[in-house]
Amino acid sequence: MHETGNELRELDLALINALQIAPRAPWRLIGEVLEVNPVTVARHWERLSTEGLAWVTAYGATSLMRSMSFALVAVHCTADRVHDVAAALADDPQAVTVAHTVGTCDLLVTVWTPDLPTLSHYLLRRLNALPGVVSSRTSVASDMFVEGSHWRLGSLSPEQRRRLQGGQPSRTGAAELRPEDRRLAVALSRDGRASYEELATATGASASTVRRRLYRLLDSGALTLRCEVSREFSGRPVSATLWIDVPHHALADAAAHLAGLPQTRMCAAVVGHSDLALTVWLRSVEELQPLEMEIAAAVPNLVVAERTLTLRHLKLMGRVLRDDGRAARVVPLDIWRHPAPSALEPRLTLHQR
Repeated sequence: MHETGNELRELDLALINALQIAPRAPWRLIGEVLEVNPVTVARHWERLSTEGLAWVTAYGATSLMRSMSFALVAVHCTADRVHDVAAALADDPQAVTVAHTVGTCDLLVTVWTPDLPTLSHYLLRRLNALPGVVSSRTSVASDMFVEGSHWRLGSLSPEQRRRLQGGQPSRTGAAELRPEDRRLAVALSRDGRASYEELATATGASASTVRRRLYRLLDSGALTLRCEVSREFSGRPVSATLWIDVPHHALADAAAHLAGLPQTRMCAAVVGHSDLALTVWLRSVEELQPLEMEIAAAVPNLVVAERTLTLRHLKLMGRVLRDDGRAARVVPLDIWRHPAPSALEPRLTLHQR
């Protein structure tokens, strides 16, 4: 059986929620928690991933986001080149997310590079040099309070969540992504549930070496695994980013409150424009204004300076999406690759429905 309209079956939602908590848990454990045969669970996941409804990826954890350069770039384009610019950026590993938006910009691009000089190179030689780009405004994250891997569907009971959390990494030790780990991280960005044998083939290391490195990366908190669901099928099809001003002395309390909201996908302190950037997923556009009012009432002196409403995600953390929000293909998160300068014309490679 397949989903109807924009609804997923109850088992699909429970399975995705389980993998949000334990992305590499064996099907036996998932089946036990969901009280479903492991073969059935595996079959459901195969369908979800094949149809682009859900997927598991991997990337550097929040500690590495702080030490590297993670930026939100608001891009203004000429009206006839918005799609061309988005299509060109979709193939860039550094442009991990590309959204077509209304509000303060035409495109909101999440750019991730190893350091600030590389970010400068990417903006000057690549993004801003694309035909059709009129201007851009960059906000660099100085602290990341919460990001998309922490967002949950909420389909499981507290007891089910407890059973799945029991086998998760302890997050001990120094979070470090060594040069020899990068090939493994890139391979996992393609498929976060790839077997050790598949990862060994992709990296050229032995399966035992891959197992040891992956355990270290997860246990130290250097690497984050994320089970993602197509926003259109998540029950929260509307995404918005708010730019928030708050007094410096109140920033920590404001960030803690915002990070704890069930609608929150990302909350970061930023340098370059406003004090905080907040991305939320909502059930409808009508929820946005009440949420802003709730936030302003809960945090003294907080001001929502600007807002950006996402019309469509063209790319979401490495996945290029179709018009209907399903994943079409993956651009591995090889953010260490040196950005190529822009050609005279961008390549049109976005998948259409």
